[in-house]
Amino acid sequence: MQMDAKHTPDYIFEASWEVCNKVGGIYTVLSTKANSLQKLYKDKVFFIGPDVLQPSDNPWFLEEKELYADWRNFARINQNLEIRAGRWNVPGNPIVFLIKFDRFFEQKNSIYSEMWLDFGVDSMYAYGDYDESSMFAYASGVVIESFYRFHRLEACHVIA
Repeated sequence: MQMDAKHTPDYIFEASWEVCNKVGGIYTVLSTKANSLQKLYKDKVFFIGPDVLQPSDNPWFLEEKELYADWRNFARINQNLEIRAGRWNVPGNPIVFLIKFDRFFEQKNSIYSEMWLDFGVDSMYAYGDYDESSMFAYASGVVIESFYRFHRLEACHVIA
């Protein structure tokens, strides 16, 4: 299927717990997808993962401190976002943003309330790792919005 310019994305964001965090089978699917997307959209594909491993313990993340440094500095100062940028050490070496999401736990109840009021998502009886995965997902959305606004991508086709 051929896409015309109107439907071709300029930027693609994909967030997953298994980006630079090899836990299970999703890692293999994502890393294969990363290579394919990187070939099609060189450095316009951004994978977002949780920053849960010590830098020395993460062989899948190749940090590049200058990559999007202006935006990351702005996000840190103005939005209290901690983002490390680099490359995913898989074929294609796509750009990766690893995010610290623990600060969102203090806002958990208001975030859940917002999700209930806006989308009908009921978290009252959630258990297990619901909070951790939810806060990572929420933080991922905040990071994508921050990048989008900082780089003024309103006129671009952005997929998240």
